[in-house]
Amino acid sequence: MSVSPPLRKLQYALAVAREAHFRKAAESVNVSQPTLSRQVRELEDEIGLELFHRDRHPVVLTTSGQAFFAVVEEMMSKIDADFQRAKEVARHALRRTSTSITIGHSPFVSPSFRREIRSALSRKFTYLQVQFRTVFASELVSSINSRMVDVGLTFSPLENSGLEQMPVGTERLGVVVSQDSALVGKPAVTLVDLKSYPLIVACSQRAHPILYARLLEECRAAGFRPTIAEEVTSAQEAFDLVEQKVGVAILPYGVCEEAAPSIRYFPILGIEPLKVVFLRRPDDGLVAEILDELTEALAEKNLGYAC
Repeated sequence: MSVSPPLRKLQYALAVAREAHFRKAAESVNVSQPTLSRQVRELEDEIGLELFHRDRHPVVLTTSGQAFFAVVEEMMSKIDADFQRAKEVARHALRRTSTSITIGHSPFVSPSFRREIRSALSRKFTYLQVQFRTVFASELVSSINSRMVDVGLTFSPLENSGLEQMPVGTERLGVVVSQDSALVGKPAVTLVDLKSYPLIVACSQRAHPILYARLLEECRAAGFRPTIAEEVTSAQEAFDLVEQKVGVAILPYGVCEEAAPSIRYFPILGIEPLKVVFLRRPDDGLVAEILDELTEALAEKNLGYAC
């Protein structure tokens, strides 16, 4: 009849062997010294061997103890490796039963970036169906917490939400103008160049209140108070207003790829790029693993969007 090894007792005894001291060993495994001493003594009784010379300082292994722990060290290392493998197998099985993932994203996230995400996920997780859903930043946290979406994709900074943030890159701000604008042809455009123009802004109070406040602060730092003509909730709305000569639009640069040929866009210099982040629930380990592999795959692509 086989007897399973007393793993907890083996861990305690190994700690004594490594530390050569019962008190230090007890501290290393977070138990009291009497508990550890009792467990080690019970182990010795069970195997019928004395493992330590307790009358010596530091504690010394007996000859039997040296031979015993040489094998136990190897056995415990294998157990650790097998345990990790078991977790990976179980996680893989869980992945196979999780057939879809819904990503709620800011309306100003680049379409090409969403395509790259879909492509990367289809390569890494062939069984996974990916769905994208447009969600405003002010509503994204509640959508994730209520599990309406599994992952958020938006711009930082955000209010303290209790969600885990995983940085995926940065995004410059760009200005969108009509093709006959005096800004067309300038070698560079800064925020100061826009002070006399009515602004059409993406980071509205509803879409992303913290970014809206940040834009106002950037304008004040540049020495002017901006004239906000419109606060839009989509890139297309901004493009339409630019074509109607309502003003110039400030948008994340990547989303400007959707602009019609009749309007122009270029980056604004001198403004710190926006941070692009994934959001997830802290207790969702499966989503965390998927995002870990996804962000690694996106980093390897060296996307212009996440520059």
